[in-house]
Amino acid sequence: PEHFPGDCFVVGSVGRMAGVKDYPTLVRAFIEAVRQPGGERLRLVIVGDGGSRAECQRLLDEAGVADRAWLTGERKDIPDLMRCFDLFVLPSLGEGISNTILEAMSCGLPVVATAVGGTPELVEEGVNGQLFLPGDVAALAARVLQYATDRVLRDAHGSASRQKIEASFSIEAMVAAYHDTYLDMTVRR
Repeated sequence: PEHFPGDCFVVGSVGRMAGVKDYPTLVRAFIEAVRQPGGERLRLVIVGDGGSRAECQRLLDEAGVADRAWLTGERKDIPDLMRCFDLFVLPSLGEGISNTILEAMSCGLPVVATAVGGTPELVEEGVNGQLFLPGDVAALAARVLQYATDRVLRDAHGSASRQKIEASFSIEAMVAAYHDTYLDMTVRR
């Protein structure tokens, strides 16, 4: 985003800032990561609005890093903003199959997310991203820093995200899966 210098590393998330999404954990992890070696380039963007937005802003203000974060509120240009991210993070306490993770993967982003609900089906540990336990600030901070400081890892996992979308979630892949299911059913009859 135009708010940040060109050489920064943008950690991004998109979603309702409701309790179940646990954005304060992401903000706390960001604050912790910024203070570590390699953390000076980090920037945070959270797209969305909701009840925890004020708490997240307060945490950033108290830590003195509000100038490194942008809590955008509701936006209509989400795809454009996502293309500015270097890493996508979803800190949810509970999740089905997340459309925002699918969108991040289609943008070729590595994904760090909690190992809840359908997320482990989308995020393969060490392949297109990494998983962490809900509320684990230290683990999330470490993963953010790892991607910020390891370009080879970031590129490999981002590329794997894009390939997984094309292989499993594209229209062509869905049509092929329906076709195979239909053939299986007719053979059984």
